[in-house]
This record gives sequence, C-alpha cells and structure tokens, in this order.
Amino acid sequence: MTTDILGMKSLRRALRLFPVIFLFAACAGPGPHDIALDGGDCSSCQEIFPNGGWQFVHEIIFRFGQGEGSFLGIVALDDRELRCALTTVEGLTVFAARAPLPAGEVQVERALPPLDKPGFAAGLVADLRLLFTAPAGVPRCGWRDGKKLCRWENPGLLEDISISQDGCWTIQAFTGGRLARTARASACAAHDGYAIPGVISLRASGDASYELQMRLVSADRSDK
Repeated sequence: MTTDILGMKSLRRALRLFPVIFLFAACAGPGPHDIALDGGDCSSCQEIFPNGGWQFVHEIIFRFGQGEGSFLGIVALDDRELRCALTTVEGLTVFAARAPLPAGEVQVERALPPLDKPGFAAGLVADLRLLFTAPAGVPRCGWRDGKKLCRWENPGLLEDISISQDGCWTIQAFTGGRLARTARASACAAHDGYAIPGVISLRASGDASYELQMRLVSADRSDK
C-alpha cells in the first residue's frame, strides 16, 4: 500500500459514526411482512451457517463515505464462542476480541487506535454473528422469486435470508422494523457439506452507512 495501509486517518473519522449507526437502526420504522410463509420444511435455512469448529481468513476492504481501509481478518468459531482479529498486511494485529455464541458481552483483547472507538467492537462482532451464526429461534420459510426464503423473528429484530440454488445467500436484517444490514454471498463452493462463499459483501444502511467487502483466503475445519 503506497498510502496509509489501514486508511487510518479516514478510518478515525468513520469510527466516530459507529454509535450513530446503531442508534439510527434502533429508531427505525415497520419492517416487511408481505411474503406468505407456510412454515414448511425449513431445514435448509440452517445449512448456510457452518456448524462445529471453523477458521476463516478474509481480505477485507472497509468502505465508508470518507474513503476505505484494508485489513486481513481472521474469524474462528465453534458452538460456544467467536474469536476475531484484524491485522495489517505486514502481520501487525490491530484488533482482537472474543464473544460467546449466540449472544453475550464482547471481550476486547487488543484494540489499537482508532479501532478502540466506542461501539466498534460490538458492531464488528454483531456483523460477524450475522454472517456466520444462525439467528435464535426457529424460522418460518417459503419461496420468493424462485429462491428459498427463511425468516427469523425475534424481539426488535427480523432476519430474512434468501437462498439460491447454488447455496449462496442474501441476508436482510431489520432492527426495530427498518433495514439495518444487507449481506450477499457470491462465488460459493462446496466445503465439508456447506456452500462457503468466496466473496461476502455487507452494507450497513442509514445516514452513516458503510460496506465490508470480504474475499475468502482460506476456510478450515478446526475440530477435525
């Protein structure tokens, strides 16, 4: 990288907006209820979330209004805990945290400025839980545009996941009834019984929006 490897100056400005993002999402309006869900066989809804122990490594580009920053991201998870880290291309760990699954308080183990801003750790872990772990409860399911549609409804949170024939998916998360996150998987390939995305894009909606573009470097089982 010829200029600031992490886009640190721009990233500092963006991270000041993290609390605004979550406040905006929490003050949202009504969500979508226009799709008939028959509550039939919803077993395929769980299959996009790998079970057991896994470690994923991604090249991550974080885009926001003022610019972008690049990281190498490591996510390790099992049935009980999620651990994550962000490093520079030279291998310096600038952020590390762990959190219980499916929910619980985030424990920050390392956070160099500007990644120590309030709301950053909680927001990052929330995004990773959205991408890698199934929502709480039992979904209802149906079909939309030839794709399987799975819907989880929990207090204050609704998640719609549509699954295409190749196993790739789109997630829409509504907080307080308004769209807060949209995530899309592409270039999926079979791996140990799961369709693992080669690319994931996640967009946070609202006045202060951002986007994560994640390109898979490796996906490995850690429980074998």
